[in-house]
Amino acid sequence: MTKGYASILTAVVIWAGWMVATRFAVNEAIAPLDLALLRYGVPAICLAPWWLQCGVFPRQTPLWALIMMMGWGAPFVILIAMAMKTAPVAHVAALVPCMMPLFAAAMSFGLFGERFGLSEKIGFALIASGASLVILPLMLGGETKALGNIGLLLLAASGWASFSVAFRRSGLTPPQAAGLVCLYSTLIVGALLLWFGSSLESMSWQVIAFHSTAQGLLSGAVATIAFGYAIQTLGPPRAASFSALVPGLGAIIGYLWLGEVPTNLDWIALGSASLGVAFVNRTFGPLSAG
Repeated sequence: MTKGYASILTAVVIWAGWMVATRFAVNEAIAPLDLALLRYGVPAICLAPWWLQCGVFPRQTPLWALIMMMGWGAPFVILIAMAMKTAPVAHVAALVPCMMPLFAAAMSFGLFGERFGLSEKIGFALIASGASLVILPLMLGGETKALGNIGLLLLAASGWASFSVAFRRSGLTPPQAAGLVCLYSTLIVGALLLWFGSSLESMSWQVIAFHSTAQGLLSGAVATIAFGYAIQTLGPPRAASFSALVPGLGAIIGYLWLGEVPTNLDWIALGSASLGVAFVNRTFGPLSAG
């Protein structure tokens, strides 16, 4: 269990830095498809020994699980990159990581009948409250771009959740699952780039090296493996709930790196979501549903 918590905390720190790095990449006018190629192409190569070991279409893995796991593949990064053209790091961090565990819980309940105790239910409610503090002001503001971003980010969150639910039933190890998702995503993005074209050839090697490390090596390989191990040891909803810790870290890194200052409402949302994580993980002791 301790290794599971260490794994998920490692993933959380990398995710927080990844969102800021993605915002930085978008500010540098790196196209979403180019970013996705760096995000998945690098770990697809690094993790080749593992996906070659299980095969491109592993027999023990149901087709539905492979399809669901792809929710955290190319579509996820493309949706995030599109939204971050205008959405600040604090909003992305609060919406995607906070809503993901709620989607994961809903999928686990709807597909497999998984039940949750009172602690988890209180935690989910607090996490949802934190996310709503970001969503509602954007909706009430009536800005077309903001409303569009909400849709993109919620789709990304649901894709991330589908991976967390399907992976546990895939029969794959974390490196195998990460390798397959990265391999499939690289093939998809590569095909799209053949059609739409790429601007990577015009970038300096320093820029490509930085984003290959931040997007590919750390986020694509290390964090995905760590998250997969946490799912195996902690379970999908509990592992997913730790994603609600990302907003605070992302906001802090975003402020230090990009100078983006979160509002007071953003910090309240963070507090609610973080408290929700504590309840989901029963920090305050197990509570029964009565």
